[in-house]
Amino acid sequence: MKNSKTINWAAGAIIVAMAAWLYLVLFPTPPAIDARPHQGLGEVMAGEAVKLAEGGARIIIITRDMGSFRLPAAEVQLAGCLAALKSAGKTPAATRTIKADPLRVVGVPPGEFFEILRQGKENDVIVSFLGPPMLDAAQIAKLGPKRSRIVALCAGTMPARVDLKRAFEQQLLHVAIVSRPDAPAQAAAGNTRSAFEQMFKVITPGNMAELSTLTAAATAD
Repeated sequence: MKNSKTINWAAGAIIVAMAAWLYLVLFPTPPAIDARPHQGLGEVMAGEAVKLAEGGARIIIITRDMGSFRLPAAEVQLAGCLAALKSAGKTPAATRTIKADPLRVVGVPPGEFFEILRQGKENDVIVSFLGPPMLDAAQIAKLGPKRSRIVALCAGTMPARVDLKRAFEQQLLHVAIVSRPDAPAQAAAGNTRSAFEQMFKVITPGNMAELSTLTAAATAD
């Protein structure tokens, strides 16, 4: 009887250990990220949005739907943005989540972005973690000259895939956050702002000429 209990206990322990091993194989823990540049990115995007917000301007956030996939960097970016807005006394009027495959190219479907802009007011500020709107001529014509201002994350190879200069000229982009082509593999010691500046660059109409260099570097990569 005692041997039977021992065997049952040992078998149960083996089953538990195998289940734990199988879980780790199928659902591995993602490697830890350096949160500083991503938190800094969120803080900078919030700061740029506050600069553009005038009077009773609403701030609208567009981000990934993170309910299906863990996206640590995106989660930190959004949290940093929300915390910075709160510190500035601002509360987003709405947060639009876009379902997107994390393995596919980042972007908001043109029809969805068009509807967000169509429903927006002239002095609204849209903070998009999924790039600028990529609308066709007919959609742009329907929007008219008065439209919301847009702060967009345009990281990675997006400057090589999307004509950001044209987006600025069409008033579909007012501030772009792009990846630095000379960014280190990991940011050096420092605070969130310092880490951000090592990894990303803020592009506005004032320094838009730098886009050509960034685009060339992204294309080379």
